[in-house]
Amino acid sequence: MKILYFWDSNFKLVNSVFYQNEEDMPSPMPSNATSVAPADGLYEPSWNGSAWVGITREEWLAQQPAATPAAPTTDQKFQAQLALQMATMQKNQAEFNAQVLLQLADLKESVTPTTSPASSATSTMESK
Repeated sequence: MKILYFWDSNFKLVNSVFYQNEEDMPSPMPSNATSVAPADGLYEPSWNGSAWVGITREEWLAQQPAATPAAPTTDQKFQAQLALQMATMQKNQAEFNAQVLLQLADLKESVTPTTSPASSATSTMESK
């Protein structure tokens, strides 16, 4: 089991190829390949003729351009407007439902007869 690491004309690592058996490996070794693996955590590895050299993750991150947010597409703007309208309608519907329930409760309270102990005693005496 062997892995060969290949570099381009600038000696930058471009790919690696896994060989199950040594018999499957190219013979002779390609001039742009080595069996020396790049060290873990090495960014932008380059072959210097005897080892892989590169930069640290921190150096690599410092070289990356700042991300610029992409402007929303027309479809994304439309979807956002629809979502806002739907949320507004759901809020308005919930407020309306709450008002209706309060009015129903008030109606039920005004229709339900209230009996006081004095009035029930009077009606009992009148029936005798």
